[in-house]
Amino acid sequence: MTPSLTQRFVAEVIGTFFLVIAALLSPSGLTFALVGATLLTMVIALGQVSGSHLNPAVTLGLIAARAFSWREGLIYIVAQILGAFLALGFGQLVDRRLPVAGSHANAVWFESLGTALLVFVVVRIVIAKAAPAASALAIGTALAVGIAIAGPSSGGVLNPAIALVLLSSNLLKGSLLTNLVYLAAPLLAAIVAALIARALAPSEAETPARLSAANPGTGSR
Repeated sequence: MTPSLTQRFVAEVIGTFFLVIAALLSPSGLTFALVGATLLTMVIALGQVSGSHLNPAVTLGLIAARAFSWREGLIYIVAQILGAFLALGFGQLVDRRLPVAGSHANAVWFESLGTALLVFVVVRIVIAKAAPAASALAIGTALAVGIAIAGPSSGGVLNPAIALVLLSSNLLKGSLLTNLVYLAAPLLAAIVAALIARALAPSEAETPARLSAANPGTGSR
């Protein structure tokens, strides 16, 4: 039986909560590894329920690739933001913070590159209908690599839900333009990467793979 939209909403809240908690509480030198491992775990645990997007950039990318509906996508994004804010509340209890943003212009490029990598992998997995185990490993690795790429320059946020939490709680320092990098760049990169990934499968363009909770191999992130 296919999980209800309410069940998928709750799964996205829970998954995003733990993903953000991993980012908040992990030691700086281990952030990319722990966040990647957490994502892999959430994909395995919740993939059959919601597809484990856990990231507005991923959801937007799937919408842009016509692999997910706007209506459900907006509900997923609300769930992801809610999960991120719940994690922030818990994180403040232990007085931890996410990495501080870099102040130079290269931050936007690194954030975009890291997010593009993640979303490209996700959309390709959806289209290819990869096996659940392979999907979890590929997506977790993609996020870890993306954070490793962007981390030294921008903090490696790669997730608009986390960025929105940071902006709203004034944890990011610097100019407004610098802060908006964390929100705008991943979304733009997600759309571009998703369209490129979709373009690589012309034979599937007429019947794009739809993320289905009944088939976890098509929606691991």
